[in-house]
Amino acid sequence: MCDQDPERQTLATCAGLGSITLCPCGTVSLNVGGVSVRMELSAFVQAARMCHTAVVALDREVRALGSAATSPQPIITH
Repeated sequence: MCDQDPERQTLATCAGLGSITLCPCGTVSLNVGGVSVRMELSAFVQAARMCHTAVVALDREVRALGSAATSPQPIITH
C-alpha cells in the first residue's frame, strides 16, 4: 500500500456517505464518514460480496417481517 498521497481514481461516491477510491498501487480505499479502510483489491471484492450477501439477507428479513403488513417494500430496487 502506498504511504504517499498519489493521485487516486474515484470509483464511486455517495453524497453525505463517502467514497471508494483506487490508488495507482492497487489499494482500494473505502471512505465512510470519518473512517477510511484501505485494502487490497481482492479483500475489497470479498467485502463487496459479503455486503451484497448481507443486503439480500436483510431484504428477506424485511419481507418476512412485513408479510403481516399489507404491502412490504423491498430494500433491493433492482
